[in-house]
Amino acid sequence: MSFLEESWEEREEILYKEIFGNIGPGIYPLSVEIFNGLNANSVDPRWLSHGVFKCPPARDRDTWAYVTSGMSNPWETDKREEYSGLGVEFLMETENEEQWAVEVLQTLMGYNLLLAAGRMGDFPPLYYGDRVPLVLSESVKTMMFIQPVHFPCRFSIKSGNVDLIQVVGITPSELQAAKQLSSEEIKEKLISNTGRLVTCKERESVA
Repeated sequence: MSFLEESWEEREEILYKEIFGNIGPGIYPLSVEIFNGLNANSVDPRWLSHGVFKCPPARDRDTWAYVTSGMSNPWETDKREEYSGLGVEFLMETENEEQWAVEVLQTLMGYNLLLAAGRMGDFPPLYYGDRVPLVLSESVKTMMFIQPVHFPCRFSIKSGNVDLIQVVGITPSELQAAKQLSSEEIKEKLISNTGRLVTCKERESVA
């Protein structure tokens, strides 16, 4: 087994099962259509091995969790670095099983891969505190990237560290408040009002 395969297997078969429990029936891979929707001129074939796991509620969690897998693949090296691959994976929670949550993370993962490849202008890859326009409903139109509360912020595999970034949908008024204050303050308001960082298509604003 290669260094890449060992790191990949450690993430999906060991770490993810420790963090999320049951990681579902399999991965929902990225498609060429996702990249076409992001106006990508070409697609690195390796990106099509990336995808999203849909994890049902576990003993200590009553939400559905969705987690990306692939951005932390060590494609370019055969030794441990400080961060593995892009050094991040994305996470989202919903109250019920939702296919749109898989599609949201697939889109954000595709966007991040394009950013990292320099295909989206001179912008860095997504990280904590970032906010990305993505219309989920009339009341939720932006995705905010923050440190998770009920999951580890970081895990380590053979090839390096990986930061786990939680994605949560926010309302227009929450977006304005985040611009004036910070994403972290909106995160704290969400936790104070709802007790968790669940993404819902329809909910009352906390700002």
